[in-house]
Amino acid sequence: DIASWKFHDAIKEIDKSIANLQKTNDSLLGSDRQLRLANDKAQEESIKKLTRGNPTMASKFKELEDS
Repeated sequence: DIASWKFHDAIKEIDKSIANLQKTNDSLLGSDRQLRLANDKAQEESIKKLTRGNPTMASKFKELEDS
């Protein structure tokens, strides 16, 4: 009986470990998707888009052109 109980207890612990690893895997995959989306958005940005209509940046670029 003791051996059977320990065997079933070990199986339960293995199942718990597998469930925890699956949760970690799902979280990492979700993070990967979020990072990919953020990277795609960052790739779409340009200096022109980020500085358009910004008077401070316009004056800095004007200073660079003049020098």
